[in-house]
Amino acid sequence: MSEADRAAAFASGRAPVDREAALRAGSTPIPRKFFLWVIIGFAVLGIGGLIAERLVGNSGVETVISTPLATLPGTGNSAPPTPQTPSGPYVPASPAAVIGLQHLTGGAAPDIALHTRAGVPWALADARGKVVVLSFFNAECNDICPVLAGEIIQADQLLGARSADVEFVVVNTDPLETSLAVTPPALSQTGLDHVANVTYLTGSLADLSHVWKSYGISVALSNSTRVVSHNDIMYFITSNGRLTLHAIPFANESSLGLYSLDPATMHTFARGIAAAATGLIDKPS
Repeated sequence: MSEADRAAAFASGRAPVDREAALRAGSTPIPRKFFLWVIIGFAVLGIGGLIAERLVGNSGVETVISTPLATLPGTGNSAPPTPQTPSGPYVPASPAAVIGLQHLTGGAAPDIALHTRAGVPWALADARGKVVVLSFFNAECNDICPVLAGEIIQADQLLGARSADVEFVVVNTDPLETSLAVTPPALSQTGLDHVANVTYLTGSLADLSHVWKSYGISVALSNSTRVVSHNDIMYFITSNGRLTLHAIPFANESSLGLYSLDPATMHTFARGIAAAATGLIDKPS
């Protein structure tokens, strides 16, 4: 700069910028400590955010562990393949296996002292000379009753002329409905009231409890919902009063408390009942 230019610059308080000199000198270097403090700052913020998310996000909420959805190799996000029917041969279980038939020691069957729906006293001795198929379900037919009643009807039909040698005895398991004033739904709604060799029994709660206990039936009543539940056993008693076989009735219960079973399985169960009863007619023990 000339002396005149320097004098003018000092007079105005501003010095001209020598751009070429600035470019030749290069940019001012940033200290390494600055980068170190920036990295430390980001690390502190990240860790603090995770801790805060844990403390705030989990407050009063159960921990949920999620795992990624699994897909079959090669399927990706496509729709699942259509299920295919197995190609192997179908081997159905025997009727005896389906009903869970088991042999007992053959001791004398516990006596039964209840009443028919006509109010007539009934004891096991009244069926002497016949095979007794003994089952248990609620008078209101709100348990396994619809399924078991259907199986009994089919078994009776399968017995044909031999049904005259078999008595199907149904003991009420409903402690809330022991009256004989009207035909119970267990008979009227299932068609059992049209089967001549079906005997429905009920009685006082004390008498019913005695029979339940004698045959291993546990009845439970909910105090809040008044729903009755019980286990299910079917017994086969010989014509001379010996307890020789028992089976396990079953059904599928829906979310509404309704019981059902597919027709094929019901028919197989009925065949098992008929076969077991026929065996005791032919070879009473």
